[in-house]
Amino acid sequence: MIKNRSELLSHGFITARQKALDIAEHALKHVDPLAAVKRYVTLNGNLLRVNEDVFNLNNVNNIYAIGAGKATYPLAIALEEILGERITDGFIAVKKGQQNPFSGTLGTLSRIRVAESAHPVPDETSLAAGKEIWRIAAKAGQGDMVFCLMSGGVSAQSVYPVEGLSFNDKVTINQLLVHCGADVTEIMTVRRHLSRIKGGRLAPRLLPATVISLTVSDEKTDSMEWNTDWTSPDSTTLADAEKVLKKYGLWANVSAQVRNYLSTPTPEKETPKSFSDEPLHYCMVVKTRELWQGAAKKSKELGLNPVLLTTLLNGESREVGRTLASIANEIKLSGNPIRPPCTLVATGETAVRIQTDASGRGGANQELAAGACLDLDPKAPIVICALDTDGTDGPTSLAGAITDGSTKIRAAEKGYDLYQMLMEHDIATILKATGDAVITGPTGTNVNDLVVCVVL
Repeated sequence: MIKNRSELLSHGFITARQKALDIAEHALKHVDPLAAVKRYVTLNGNLLRVNEDVFNLNNVNNIYAIGAGKATYPLAIALEEILGERITDGFIAVKKGQQNPFSGTLGTLSRIRVAESAHPVPDETSLAAGKEIWRIAAKAGQGDMVFCLMSGGVSAQSVYPVEGLSFNDKVTINQLLVHCGADVTEIMTVRRHLSRIKGGRLAPRLLPATVISLTVSDEKTDSMEWNTDWTSPDSTTLADAEKVLKKYGLWANVSAQVRNYLSTPTPEKETPKSFSDEPLHYCMVVKTRELWQGAAKKSKELGLNPVLLTTLLNGESREVGRTLASIANEIKLSGNPIRPPCTLVATGETAVRIQTDASGRGGANQELAAGACLDLDPKAPIVICALDTDGTDGPTSLAGAITDGSTKIRAAEKGYDLYQMLMEHDIATILKATGDAVITGPTGTNVNDLVVCVVL
């Protein structure tokens, strides 16, 4: 899965690097969506089982599949393998650059159409995807069944603004939010209140059809609300969205139309707060916490004591990296809170707040790993690997990075000031030069970010 292992193992503390990469690869395979769907969804004759729910397909007229997100293609492949020609029509949007790699490794979809759309900032392809999902939803009626295949990335890859707001309003909002350092749930709080399909708004259009949401979680707490955004009731309000924009100093930067829409709440404009006795079913086939289980299993096989630091990792990426390095240094110094050899594992999602006119390339996981190595001694047997599990960290083709105390030395030898370029948010340039950038390509999954720290 990691395509440049030989390069990553050609320098630095190679023994620890190899273990960290082995652990990361095993954890990624542990959260494979295609295999997970086949565990939760089975067909026996005309009886379809989805987790604990059983449906008699003799009573179903049409089956539709709609979806978007960076792990949606494997979900669709699995669904086609199970239901085949029973699927009447389907459409999914995947991230740009994913369709060919996925079709090459997983196979080609025949009943469910595929389009590529933009992430993390939507473009016209995202709008087209949102409109197509809206169109198919209108076809579903009494006696039909609709599968909603969802994973991280859905908010940018399928966009359809509420009436009165322009597509450019949505683009501007996304650009501002992804650079301000906001948490993913804060970003989604704003997005869903400006959308016709998010925040549970697609559900009324799908009903009274039977709706089954299959999702790969990319939210820290594995909350169904945040992972089935099209069909779950929304606990947030228009006022909450306004608070997020004001919290990060963005209120004055959005259009007057957006400000007016959010600041004048009405019952009609609010998202659905509950669905009672409706045929809405939910199945989370992959939980982000399963990353820890995969990492722990492989660590034990390699003779390392695994420690789960947190599944709720948060904060400014480079500072989180320095904090993790301080914990690793303490373990090496005193054996607290655990004696080496060990693995520290953390999952979650850190953020990068860009407050300058920085035009460099990088991502949250790259900055985390780079920040960590600033405080590691070149001779310390400590390695930190940080990955975005979908294989693309930020607006780059890199999955993340693996660093140790030698990284900053090799950067200096090549004429780079690692700290300065980290402050300028151009860390991908250095990581490529030092051979510490991790490349996986599209992984087929998309749960939270994974951080593995090996201390020998």
